[in-house]
Amino acid sequence: MRTFTLLLAFTATVCAERVQAQYCMLPGRTIYSNDQPGILNFKLKNINRTSSNVEKPLNQPSLVVTTDSTVLERGKTYPVSIMHSKDNVIFPNARNNIRVWIDYNGDKDFEDAGETVITKDYEYAGTYTDSFTVPATAKLGVTRLRATAKMSSDAGHTIPTSCDMPADPIDYHGEMEDYTVTIIAPSDVNTMTAMENKVSVAPNPSMGLISVSFSRVSSEALNVTLYDMTGKKVATLLTDDRQDKHEYVFDLHQYNLQTGMYMMQVSNGTSVSYQRIAMVN
Repeated sequence: MRTFTLLLAFTATVCAERVQAQYCMLPGRTIYSNDQPGILNFKLKNINRTSSNVEKPLNQPSLVVTTDSTVLERGKTYPVSIMHSKDNVIFPNARNNIRVWIDYNGDKDFEDAGETVITKDYEYAGTYTDSFTVPATAKLGVTRLRATAKMSSDAGHTIPTSCDMPADPIDYHGEMEDYTVTIIAPSDVNTMTAMENKVSVAPNPSMGLISVSFSRVSSEALNVTLYDMTGKKVATLLTDDRQDKHEYVFDLHQYNLQTGMYMMQVSNGTSVSYQRIAMVN
């Protein structure tokens, strides 16, 4: 009986961990109006996403998981802007509450201290600009950012929470958008990305097999090295190669790389170029 009880407890723990491994999704919203407010544009570094205020059918969750991504550095401050709309028909005077969360510790929620990075209440429709600083203790690697523009108490709504818990009593009238961010440590690899990029990688994102092409500017030996986003070398793909080639194929499976962003360095004499690579398993 004791063994059976322990097995049940273990199974329950595993199930709980699997549930916890997924970011929360919003419940479906009450059918309301195509005029309800939402995010029209979101800007953060290279992310510049424009969309309609209502991107899904009205009976679907008010959460859009985008494919846009960017890289953020520990200790660095970043400006962010959110263009948000209002309901000109039913609630023309209602203002919105703005929130941005980042899962800094990678535990698949936005509830920990410091993970609410932008807070602004009672903001009139338009473009709201603010900034946040990535903590020096943020976990390195791939994580998620969630942004929202939601009707305020002007229209009877509660303040936004990252999972709508407790649930808004008259439903979530607004929108959330999720973005992928990679947290990196301050490193030379990050600053080098500003250099001229002469490297092309396909496919990117990659599941392991990649083709790398580049402009070979000299006859000197070619070296190709792969770094993670902390600046740590994870693979040496080519060393002192002197073939007259402009394209190589590499199989990255042998390096057991985790899903995330990496930096490929191609050096050829005095020329050094970089290309970010997204790995997916």
